[in-house]
Amino acid sequence: MSSRGRQERCDLYQIGEASRIGGISQRTLRYYDELGLMEPDVVADNGYRYYSRQTMLKIPVIHYLRMMGFSLDEIASMQQHSDLFEAKELFAKHLSTCDEEARLLAERREAILDWADLVDEANVVLRVRPTAVSVRYLAPRDLLCLCSRFTGSFAESIVSLDFASYVSSVDNAITGPVILGFDSVEDAVRAASQGRECDVRLLQKAVRPFAKENSWAMPGGMYLSTYHIGAFEEMGSAYQRLLTFARDNGYKVIDMALERFVTDFWTTNNPELFVAEILLPTETE
Repeated sequence: MSSRGRQERCDLYQIGEASRIGGISQRTLRYYDELGLMEPDVVADNGYRYYSRQTMLKIPVIHYLRMMGFSLDEIASMQQHSDLFEAKELFAKHLSTCDEEARLLAERREAILDWADLVDEANVVLRVRPTAVSVRYLAPRDLLCLCSRFTGSFAESIVSLDFASYVSSVDNAITGPVILGFDSVEDAVRAASQGRECDVRLLQKAVRPFAKENSWAMPGGMYLSTYHIGAFEEMGSAYQRLLTFARDNGYKVIDMALERFVTDFWTTNNPELFVAEILLPTETE
């Protein structure tokens, strides 16, 4: 160490003291030195490192930039640049990253809230166990759609590998209940009671905007609605309730059926906790 260095030792802090004051480990301080991010003011002949308070002021700056998502290499670059344009570019880059993370977080939050709402709905249905048919208005909406084939397995249609791949291929995400759309009530009844193969639409709410060719426009209007509890292969009795209600009360069923799955294989493997709502578009005769 030079004579000047020995003279100024009283104004310097050993690495252990700097570690304690700055709230970081000695190992981290040595790593900062290797990166040229925070070099000691003096290195003694025996290898001891000494830091001035002015140098230690870099510690909270580094911590703050790390909190903002900057890498140590980026921080080192910022401290060495000759103008502020690089800093501006780095802030713009990280702002874009934050915007993307915020979007993804909002999507996750929406999916969690929608799923929690479905569980709440199922708990009420399982407690009350309603068997009545109701008439309800549903607003029109566009759903993400994949035309598929029902092969007799509700599990494979509700948790569809093809649909998952399709959603990924169109760079989207889904939320809310899975909906199976049948072209006719007869197809839906035979699929439920006999496992009969038929064409089906796999439908679900999309989180992000999507192209018209990837959508199915669910018609707005009045629907006959009833809940089914239990294995989905036993939904035939629920369809019978709907058709009997329509006949006895003067409703004309438009030849289409929607099965809205409230709790299913996504939530539980226990069929006693399965809940589905069957919806038939209708008009008075």
